[in-house]
Amino acid sequence: AEVEIKVDPEAVLSNGIQDVTNTLVGEYKLNEVLQMVLETIYRSMGFKHVLIFSRDNKLGMMVARFGFGENVSAIIPRFRFPLAFESDVFHLALQKGLDIVIEDVAAPNIASKIPAWHSSAVDSGYFLLLPVVVNKLAVGMIYADMQEAKKLQITPKQLSMLRTLRNQAVLAIKQKT
Repeated sequence: AEVEIKVDPEAVLSNGIQDVTNTLVGEYKLNEVLQMVLETIYRSMGFKHVLIFSRDNKLGMMVARFGFGENVSAIIPRFRFPLAFESDVFHLALQKGLDIVIEDVAAPNIASKIPAWHSSAVDSGYFLLLPVVVNKLAVGMIYADMQEAKKLQITPKQLSMLRTLRNQAVLAIKQKT
């Protein structure tokens, strides 16, 4: 009989937050901290993919840098979009600095707000966007998804912990720039 190991999301999140806190106190490389943040998010909630975008002003794009999950190396090059505003959920999150949870990408009120590049890059019915805002400018964004729509009910406490991890990413970036 296979033993299913249940992950306690809050314990994983809490341990990850603690690890990042300890790392931020010492000497660190920015990418290491960002990877710790992403890996914690990835392992905690059972997401299929977790990636981080960063603003590339030369290209005028938001570009995925790295991440965790199934086929992530094939997804990264396709995860990019122009900074120029379009009325989709990605631009809304960036422009307003809003954390957005899309529980069902096919929902009638949502479907038109999901950009084509996203739908062609991943098969995901559910995703979460956490913008990384430094000095009122969205310099990046954490993206996490699941294949099934409505699969995950994030509790307010879990969302708060996910936001803490994002805020730690913000602090790490601020200290390095």
